[in-house]
Amino acid sequence: MSRKEINMKLRYMAVTLTALMMMCASACANSEKTDKPEKAEKAESTASSTAEMQSTASTVSMPDPVPVPEGGWTDETIKDVIYINGKNLELPCTEDDLGDGFEIVPDEESDKRLKEKGSTTYELNYCGYNVGQVAKEESNKISSIYFEACESETSHNVREDYPDIPFSINGVTIGTPFSDVKEIMGEDFSDKGESGLISFRTEHFWIVMHNIDDKISTIKVFYH
Repeated sequence: MSRKEINMKLRYMAVTLTALMMMCASACANSEKTDKPEKAEKAESTASSTAEMQSTASTVSMPDPVPVPEGGWTDETIKDVIYINGKNLELPCTEDDLGDGFEIVPDEESDKRLKEKGSTTYELNYCGYNVGQVAKEESNKISSIYFEACESETSHNVREDYPDIPFSINGVTIGTPFSDVKEIMGEDFSDKGESGLISFRTEHFWIVMHNIDDKISTIKVFYH
């Protein structure tokens, strides 16, 4: 084979290789352009959905507080003023009763304890944020609900990312000024000299609230 023929083959191979490289680069660029919008759209959709739910939560209509019943709160009267997502919440209840945005986080260990012991707790999320816990009984019904805005059980700092939750007891919710609770709920809901803690019982309900910086940071409602 002559030198001229060898040079011609080398040029042909170089041109072919260059063309292949350009085709691959173009394909990768197109793939990247396609992937990025899809990922961005998915992230935007999730953020938009969360923001929409949060916006909805802040506009959920909650009943105005009612006057403290004559003779004080009973099972029936306290039950009638516990609201979630704009509707009356009766305990025990199901997850569906909690309404849009609320989700009980699946947990195998909790499932196991529920089966073995007949009761256990699960984490509770709202709009993707952890907001507390629920207690489930053997019947798979929620018997208690617990909202916690603190960074941890031992922390006295309120979470900055804690969402507005559509839950209240006669208008008292997470963030309600502590000084307003006594006015709304009556003397039975004052701290009774134990600073930062409110504990109130009826025959079947036990309600516990904590406050940090004069705002309610924890609400627990137990039904037994």
